[in-house]
Amino acid sequence: MNAIFIDGNDLRVAEVAQVVPGLGVTVEALQTGFSTAAPEPTHRARDKVLAHPVDVACFAEAVDLTTMDGKSLRLELDSENENRFCKWWRETPTKMVLAVALRRAPGADIELFTATCDGRIADQPAGPHKLGWDRLFVPADADNEDELTLAQLSEAGVVVAVRRAAYGALAQALGLAAPTA
Repeated sequence: MNAIFIDGNDLRVAEVAQVVPGLGVTVEALQTGFSTAAPEPTHRARDKVLAHPVDVACFAEAVDLTTMDGKSLRLELDSENENRFCKWWRETPTKMVLAVALRRAPGADIELFTATCDGRIADQPAGPHKLGWDRLFVPADADNEDELTLAQLSEAGVVVAVRRAAYGALAQALGLAAPTA
């Protein structure tokens, strides 16, 4: 089976390939003029899929970082203040919310899969810039003894539990077996 990964990148495709090995993935950019201003990651992922005209299955992801009491940190960050963001929020216990939206065919209903991961804001951004929020978040994962950011883990080929959960649900919805961790 093949699908379009809207607004994906090579590191994300490598993660999807580890979790859903039977899925052929092609990355396509967001449509020109698309806005990602929707407040919730489920809405942003869904909007990406809705805005993308394709004749095959497609999916997109969106994330948000929230404080443990649910306050979104999305409005605290812009593209020019990653270092200030980390300085201000570092060590703050945080939760990452990951949403994946899937449309199997044009006009089909959009299915949503979500997963969350506890962690904290990194002391400073680290990892590839194309991984956005992942550069700022250190997951509280037993396999992350070195306290690397999600971006650093992705760059090293490690797929963390939050992505395994979301993409495992995608695999199940598509009838593709996701390997066990």
